[in-house]
Amino acid sequence: MSKVTAKIRSGGTMNIQNIQQRYKKWLIVHRENSNSTVKQMLYHNKKFLEWLKEKELNIDDVDQNIIDEYIGECKEKYSHNTLVALTANLRKFLRHYLNKDLIIKIPQIKPPKRDKTPLTKEEVEAIFREAEEDILAYAVLKVLYYTGIRRNELRNLDIEDVDFERLQLRIKKGKGDTYGVVNMTKDCAMAIKRWIEVRPKPKEGHEKALFISIKRNRISNDYIYATVKRYAAKAGIKKPVYPHKFRITMITQMAEEGVPPKLIQAQSRHNSMRTLLGYMNHIDTRAKEMYNKVFEKDEMEVIDTANLFNHFTEEYKKKAFKKYLDGEIDINTLNSILLTIEGEERNIDKKTKDIAYM
Repeated sequence: MSKVTAKIRSGGTMNIQNIQQRYKKWLIVHRENSNSTVKQMLYHNKKFLEWLKEKELNIDDVDQNIIDEYIGECKEKYSHNTLVALTANLRKFLRHYLNKDLIIKIPQIKPPKRDKTPLTKEEVEAIFREAEEDILAYAVLKVLYYTGIRRNELRNLDIEDVDFERLQLRIKKGKGDTYGVVNMTKDCAMAIKRWIEVRPKPKEGHEKALFISIKRNRISNDYIYATVKRYAAKAGIKKPVYPHKFRITMITQMAEEGVPPKLIQAQSRHNSMRTLLGYMNHIDTRAKEMYNKVFEKDEMEVIDTANLFNHFTEEYKKKAFKKYLDGEIDINTLNSILLTIEGEERNIDKKTKDIAYM
């Protein structure tokens, strides 16, 4: 029996309240979990402890067979999302808190494909117009679009998180008192100020919340979802629209304007560049339109590709020499580049040569 297990037993039987109190303290002090995470873990842990009690089992009795039995029963009753949180708690409680060597996992279920086609700027403006008279909804929608924050991050915003001078929002991270910062536009800041001017007096315990519902408590995730759906429908948008769609739209529009991925990542706060680039793959629906803007002309012109090629090679030579003079490349690299360019010049003997490889 581990020292922790010994401490949470009383007289040979489980004291659920005592276990929960000690586990809560451990989650806060050692795991530095947020209040919402602690609440969720304690909820699922109580369900597990009550199940053990019904089976007349104790903490010491828990082995791989018992865990497999419990997860098996839960799979029959709960959704995949609930099982994710449930097993996350079991790992924390049994493996990390009680130091039990157990395998705790659920089969991976591939989520259904969700439409990630970004909104157009015209669609976003249409949503804003429909919501303009609803001051709370208008501010919520502006924050979602201009900052790209997640639904739960928006819900948890406090008044003190808004920096009107720097035009930034402070975003609480999952663990402890650490924060991230995102930028916002003047338009977004004005929408927030407009809301604060009419913000109702909140209930006790909700005084810090930036966004307050008509019930005078912090808005819920359901409110945010319903608000997005309602005003997208009023704007006549047929494609699926949900809160995260604004985040996708912000990232896509920044990419289309030529913002480097690293700078987009600073705003989106993705830990993984691979995940961020996955968002950018969804600009294909507008790639054709942008391509046509570059290459289509009202009047087709006959292009002297040989002269065009010579123009490009001269430009490349100049750039290569500049990089050498600036110390960015050495003499061997410069010579290699020049030999490559000169070799291509000798081969350019047809006016119709395709220069796409450049």
